[in-house]
Amino acid sequence: MRNLPTTKQLRNKYGPDAILDAIEKSYRENLDKLRASLNHPDSPLLKYDRDLQISLLEYNEKKNEDLLIDDIAAALKDTVYFMTLSKKDRTAVTQNMRFYHTDLVKNQLARIKLLLDDSEIGSPKHGHDPTPKHKGMTQVFHILGMVKRDLELENDHWGHLSRSGYLTGFQISMGDFFIMLKGIGMIQKDQITLVQRLFDDFEVDWDEGDRENIKVSLQQPALENYETTQRDMRQLSSTFFSKSLSEDLIDDLVEHARIMKKRLRRF
Repeated sequence: MRNLPTTKQLRNKYGPDAILDAIEKSYRENLDKLRASLNHPDSPLLKYDRDLQISLLEYNEKKNEDLLIDDIAAALKDTVYFMTLSKKDRTAVTQNMRFYHTDLVKNQLARIKLLLDDSEIGSPKHGHDPTPKHKGMTQVFHILGMVKRDLELENDHWGHLSRSGYLTGFQISMGDFFIMLKGIGMIQKDQITLVQRLFDDFEVDWDEGDRENIKVSLQQPALENYETTQRDMRQLSSTFFSKSLSEDLIDDLVEHARIMKKRLRRF
């Protein structure tokens, strides 16, 4: 049998929890600065209003602008962390998390394949004696087969990613942000102005060429990554389609696959 590391061993190797904790700490420490930048008197956000129904927050007598600032700030949690890092460190963080997630998917896929390769688990043949069908293991194998298909799709995704660079963290983390700006009807010029102010206020380390072409270097890649993930999320229902399993069980499988995919695609 192959010597496959456990998920815990992979976490110890790559240390993803330390990075996730650093993201939370950075957000807490920089939230006031982030809100101040978004709420600056010259901020284009102040020109826009929106239907409160698209806010993830409950109505609490705050002004529409404050609700908008809060939601935009929440969408930038990962981005705030990357804004505080140097180009070198941003690249290193992205590469480390991608190595971890790639190995994680490959490892889990390999473990499931090992189980599926032995159809007699729980019900081995015994000479010529008839062996009754093991209904429980049949269901387990059916579930593992669906999880395997989803992991194969995820493994294919990680295998075709472009090389990580110092802008990759922004290109992945800013998708929700740009979608939210689009949702409130913000024009292209104002979106660029908003990003420029954010990056200036946080003194982001990036090249002049990228600064001058935010649309190509940040916005377009971020929206493409967002759409790719949303497309793959929509396909989960077909990946886990089954006539032999209960609807509640299928819903649970889809929900866990969605959570895992959302977490993996943060980097």
